Amino acid sequence: MRKTITLLLLCILLYAGVYAQEAAITDLVNKGIELHDKGDYEGALGLYKKALKLNPGSAFANYEMASTYLALKNYPGAISHSNKVIAANSDFADQAYIVKGTALDHAGKKQDAILVYKAGLKKYPDNHLLYYNLALTFVNIKDHTGSYRALEKSLILNPAHASSHLLIGNVMALQEQRVKSILALYNFLMLEPKSKRSATAWSLLQEQLKTGVKKENEKSTSITLPGKKKEDDEFYTAELMLGILEAGKMNEANKNKSYMELFAENSHSFFTILGELKKNNRGFWWDFYVPFFYDLAKKNHTASFCYYIAQSAYPDDYNAWYTNNLSKLEVFSEWYTGYNRKGKK
Repeated sequence: MRKTITLLLLCILLYAGVYAQEAAITDLVNKGIELHDKGDYEGALGLYKKALKLNPGSAFANYEMASTYLALKNYPGAISHSNKVIAANSDFADQAYIVKGTALDHAGKKQDAILVYKAGLKKYPDNHLLYYNLALTFVNIKDHTGSYRALEKSLILNPAHASSHLLIGNVMALQEQRVKSILALYNFLMLEPKSKRSATAWSLLQEQLKTGVKKENEKSTSITLPGKKKEDDEFYTAELMLGILEAGKMNEANKNKSYMELFAENSHSFFTILGELKKNNRGFWWDFYVPFFYDLAKKNHTASFCYYIAQSAYPDDYNAWYTNNLSKLEVFSEWYTGYNRKGKK
């Protein structure tokens, strides 16, 4: 009986000791994260090192150490500590693959980074950030096809990932895929309407909308499309209609309308045209992006959407519209929140 009690007490004491150690490690690492977030990377490293003295195998401490080394551009350190997290197969392993891949990319070892991301995706195929970071590395080596395919998968897994929309919008612009770029930029601005990135995305969106449209004189406007045959571009008809809509802004009948009024009207027409064209088309863009904007137009939410995404460029217009159309924006917000975007089931 005494032996049983003694063993029980020893187990309790051992458990209490382990628990206390883990609590101390967690406290040190959390304080380190606070310092990291404030830009005090050396201070953060000091606390992580104290945590690792208590338990060199702590996945939490090793992961945060790797992240801070990455911020300091100490790529060997980031890779070394990421490897420890990956080897431990801990809850931080998927993120460690991202840190390791990013460190290799920034160190100029692009192909090694790609291999790391692909290895991570074999173990964590539902991690959209692995696909996103893989796409970034593909962009860095100018493999736009690889980037595009990785971003497709990232967005299917997480349709609300703003950075994936922004990156694929930029990639499509580089590829002169105007309609695709516009759809992705529209979506990014819906998710992130007022930030430094939003201002840049808005500028690119306007550039893409105006591409190929030139006012020759007071009575003539020209529309020039990329030199592609109709059968080579699934969005040829949509791009042609987009040019016609943009050119129409310069008509005498529209001279008294504000830019935002014309932007909302043209966006509504564009979304409606795309919805009609979808009947004869399939694929990622037609199945992922087009239905969302077509449904938005059918529900008469285009004006709410357009003013909302223009906050970085036209804050006064947005505020005035918001003041006078609060109920419309609330209905739009409710619709958007409940919208079942086609993504990962």
